[in-house]
Amino acid sequence: MRILIVGGGIAGLTLAARLRQRGLRPTVIDTISSYGRAGTAITLWPTGSRVLHGLGLWNSFIDTSVPLWRYVVHDRHGEVLRTFDLERLEARDGLPRVTPRAELLAVLESANGGTPVDLETEVQRMRQIGSTVRVRFDDGRERDFDLVVGADGLRSRTRAQAELDTAEHRFGWRLWWWWAQRGVTPPGELHETWGLRRIMSAYPTQDRVACFVAIAGSFGGANPSAGTGEWPPSDPRRTDEGWILRTLPDADRVDWLDLVEVTVPQWVRGRIVLLGDAAAGLVPTTGIGASLAMESAAVLDDELVRVDTAHIDIALTRFARRRMPRVDAEQHRARVVGEFMMLQSPIARHCRDLGLRYFPTPVICRELDRWNNIPT
Repeated sequence: MRILIVGGGIAGLTLAARLRQRGLRPTVIDTISSYGRAGTAITLWPTGSRVLHGLGLWNSFIDTSVPLWRYVVHDRHGEVLRTFDLERLEARDGLPRVTPRAELLAVLESANGGTPVDLETEVQRMRQIGSTVRVRFDDGRERDFDLVVGADGLRSRTRAQAELDTAEHRFGWRLWWWWAQRGVTPPGELHETWGLRRIMSAYPTQDRVACFVAIAGSFGGANPSAGTGEWPPSDPRRTDEGWILRTLPDADRVDWLDLVEVTVPQWVRGRIVLLGDAAAGLVPTTGIGASLAMESAAVLDDELVRVDTAHIDIALTRFARRRMPRVDAEQHRARVVGEFMMLQSPIARHCRDLGLRYFPTPVICRELDRWNNIPT
């Protein structure tokens, strides 16, 4: 089975590792020049951790990640609204764990002797000829594949080349992130501040803390999807100097992006299929995106192993049928949680804070269980 995976991120490398585990040798390409240490922190829930167990990578992941024991929510003044103890999750399913994205990619790439990735390589054109996809790369080479997997992220070129319809929703939120020194938060604790039209978060990793600030508002300029630069000095919200913002002066680099939700009604076109953010881009409010991508990669492999090359189409249909309801539900959940966190009315925010402080613990635990233990 000749398989091309476009995109060497979490979804693409997970699928490649699963395929290589059973003797296949997919071709993996990416447009980046190197992986380096770029990116921010990734939270992996047990639904994603199970995939690492199946690949024999769990111990390697433990070596590069930290468990989240507590989730602490603050109000805009820094007062603790509520502390959620996650220990109850450990006995049954395990704790969510946090690691730098670069470390998770390195763990995935190491599976089964290592997955070669052709960097600085781009698909210029793809054309379906019967049960084959003919791909022309940017260096002029042409190759035929039985399956092309688009795992190339929110701005997927594969999705555009396959002419799959896409709905894009802009939230009017801009997210900044940077790395701070270890010790900003207690070990094993995720801290978030829910303010008025703003969220601030600090995710601990082994040697650093990933800091995030999301602001709802109208931002000038060309408003591209991502970039690097300083916190905007003209933003009046900067006067509210929370403890997370006080780490900014020591940051080596500050990145930002405008939050976009991408919905794709159809993931499959012939022998081309979308995976991960290319298939459904979530706003990062629930921290489930990486786990969801790894789940989908495992399910796609599970369907491919059941068919021969002549019946790949059946595997793709079954894959979409199994995964789309789960992904759609999580996309909706992330949207609702984001709107709840980013309330713009002071009255609504006050009611939200009261509700969060006094909401019954059993109801919250049941919701965490839903996130934590959904079969793929």
